[in-house]
Amino acid sequence: MSEPLRIAAAVEGPTDAIVLRAILKAFLPNTDFVFQTLQPEGSAVFGSAPSSGTGVGWVGVYRWSRQSACEGGGSVSGSSALSNHDVLIVHVDADVAGKKYADGNIRDAPCDDLPCEQPCPPPDETTNTLRAVVLNWLGEHERPSRIVLCTPSKSIEAWVLAAVWPEGDVVRRDDWECRPNPEDQIKALPRSRRFRKRQDDYQRRQREITEAWPEVSARLTEAARFEAEFLSARGDETCPKPPPMRSCGAALGEEGFVAGAGDPNAPDDAERPASSDRIDLRPYAAARCRLK
Repeated sequence: MSEPLRIAAAVEGPTDAIVLRAILKAFLPNTDFVFQTLQPEGSAVFGSAPSSGTGVGWVGVYRWSRQSACEGGGSVSGSSALSNHDVLIVHVDADVAGKKYADGNIRDAPCDDLPCEQPCPPPDETTNTLRAVVLNWLGEHERPSRIVLCTPSKSIEAWVLAAVWPEGDVVRRDDWECRPNPEDQIKALPRSRRFRKRQDDYQRRQREITEAWPEVSARLTEAARFEAEFLSARGDETCPKPPPMRSCGAALGEEGFVAGAGDPNAPDDAERPASSDRIDLRPYAAARCRLK
């Protein structure tokens, strides 16, 4: 009998872990898996209180990422978080792109790359840039194949509400992934279906989320990307691989392109592409510094 798939996650809070586990059940229906929450510490899925010294929220994910990168000799690829698991999910809501490091009392950020929010729609203008920021936290230039970045827009509650209230007028809008504070719409639910952002309330809705996931991922672009990236990470060759990420370690010219052959703005130490074509990195222009 084969070993269960070992999945670890660093998430903003306990309810996020509950949602992710419900989603994994949707696209791993015939796969035994073990789901462990590394951040916040403690098995949030089973209701125990988090005991993380790194804290919760996006600041907790940032501090966990930096600690894991340090343990791994500069990047999370060398850490126990990855070596002890088959897949590592790192979750940060897209609204973090509008934050400043000072908002979280962070003074040791490796890059001055927040805020990095872009106009929305489309949501991926912001999430692509935010993903480069998170990779920098992890000490990575590119996304390792067994790491999955989960960046719901604007927060994971957009996915939850699309699952439990798909008929809602606001939820059905084309710009649902661009609406700030989707969790506020929980109050607009019919009284019989209303819930609070508490672990027990989210646990009672796990089955709804699992059953509705195919429709959610068909409608919401970041949900579809998360599923595709996860299935690629676990080696499902039937799933198309997500587009490659370009990290904030790339040297950018003044126009937002990787400096390449024949580019008069190229610094002497720029890594040049194999051809004379320049790679458009303007969507990632908010993240300009090199990994430290």
